[in-house]
Amino acid sequence: MRHPSPERHRAARRVMAGAAALFAVALATPAALAEGAPNILTDPFHLSLGTFVLNSDTQVRLDGDTDLGTTVDWERTFGDADARRFRLDGMWRFAERHKVRFLWFNYSRSRSRVSDTEIDWGGEIIPINAELSGKFSFDVYELAYEYAFLRRETYELSASVGLHYTDLALRLAASIDSSGNPLEGAVDKEASVGAPLPVVGLRGTWKLPYNLVVDASAQYFALSIDEYDGNLHDYRVSLFWQPKSWLGVGIGYDQFAVDVDVDKSDFKGSLDWSYQGPMIYYSVVF
Repeated sequence: MRHPSPERHRAARRVMAGAAALFAVALATPAALAEGAPNILTDPFHLSLGTFVLNSDTQVRLDGDTDLGTTVDWERTFGDADARRFRLDGMWRFAERHKVRFLWFNYSRSRSRVSDTEIDWGGEIIPINAELSGKFSFDVYELAYEYAFLRRETYELSASVGLHYTDLALRLAASIDSSGNPLEGAVDKEASVGAPLPVVGLRGTWKLPYNLVVDASAQYFALSIDEYDGNLHDYRVSLFWQPKSWLGVGIGYDQFAVDVDVDKSDFKGSLDWSYQGPMIYYSVVF
């Protein structure tokens, strides 16, 4: 089992401490902020932008024309440094019970390490003790329709159906060994793939006192069609404070995983990627 690094623990504590301080301000001044507060259950639009402290697990394999490649454990090989991650969520309520939601999540990183094992990457061999460079870029897009089958003054429950599109790009390169000597065969190969996966899900939204809102969702789907064979799940819960339409801040926890085998001309292999961790975000409602 991989344990989160001390740096990730410290970053997570900073995220949670900052959000807790903001919520403390909200609870201390409810009377001053209650007037004119937006209503997440009736207002047409909700946008949020946030960042994550991630505990991710990436297993990827790029096959050659005839042989299976080596499954690369990205975190063990490269560590978790030099990462960039953010998430943008949006909602449009175009009728009382009907909504459209969209999502864009980006996670990318790059790192260099000395390889401690031989790697078959798309039919090309990277030897032990090579100076290995890796780049990883992962984008998730979602467009979904939601119907609120149960609505009350302070909460609603909705069912959703939509499409996740996973856009993945991976690059491994090695031209010298750990001593700086040229390799017999330099390797520099990038692979990319887009995997569309439909999803179905449930969402619950509850209004609490002091302009606080709890939002929880669960999505899942498995698919085997043409070049794709895989499954996806996404579970999220968040608590946010929205005293004004332009001022909202939230904390949450998200767990996402995609496991897909792909057999295409530009990418033949497998991806098993998951992340989980806390997040903090800014939101507007109008």
